[in-house]
Amino acid sequence: MTLTDLIKNFFTHKDFLPPASEIPGTMFTPLHFIISGIALALVIALGLYFSKRSERAVRITFAVLWASAVVLEIVKISWETLSGRTASFEWGGVLPLYPCSVFMYAMPFAIWGRGLVRRAASGYVCTLGVLGATVNFVYPATVMSNYSAISFAGFHTVFYHCTMLFVAFVMLRSGYHSFRGVRRWYELFLPALPLLFVSVIANAVNFSKIGSDYMFFRLSSFFFAPIGAALPTPVCVLIVYILYLIIHAVPYLPSYVANKRRSA
Repeated sequence: MTLTDLIKNFFTHKDFLPPASEIPGTMFTPLHFIISGIALALVIALGLYFSKRSERAVRITFAVLWASAVVLEIVKISWETLSGRTASFEWGGVLPLYPCSVFMYAMPFAIWGRGLVRRAASGYVCTLGVLGATVNFVYPATVMSNYSAISFAGFHTVFYHCTMLFVAFVMLRSGYHSFRGVRRWYELFLPALPLLFVSVIANAVNFSKIGSDYMFFRLSSFFFAPIGAALPTPVCVLIVYILYLIIHAVPYLPSYVANKRRSA
């Protein structure tokens, strides 16, 4: 396929595309690296610019990006459902119930919330949000194994995860959020609250007849599958919950320990 072909097939579903080996811009091809490099440069450059703006300007920027992410997610789900060889809704994989999906639910509280509510939402964005966005930016296997970076699916995954990285970068650099000032033990786990709330819905779906693995609680997908196959499901769920709590708490632990020592 040529660049012209990629543009013509921008909205073409994978059911009608040639094999990935024949598509420029799929994962770890030169075009993928170029697009990713440009996207990362924009994240850094725009992040440096907006982190110096007023909090009002930052919040407006966050609101626009959040609204864009939500609209694009709805469009993506509709497109995946209706544009394939068979129009069908894939309950087991298309619902926005992944670790990175929490960004859409947390951001309104990070933008318009106050106090502990804002800290919890912003904390998710700057911890698990950063980790999830980085993994999906560096290794976008779920999308770019089949699609080019120059496609609707490719654009969506790059835009969405770069938005997450940009927001976290601006939050931390501007002082909108900080890993410092943690004095009480429960503050370590505030950032986990957005994911914990969404996990209730994710697990309700996982343990329904659908049998999905949203948020990886069943450890039955990707490279987690051997672990899930070797352990009882309740143990898998417990392990994943513990890991999520640790991931959210670790960046705040130095501040908590330092403040404890000062007050001792």
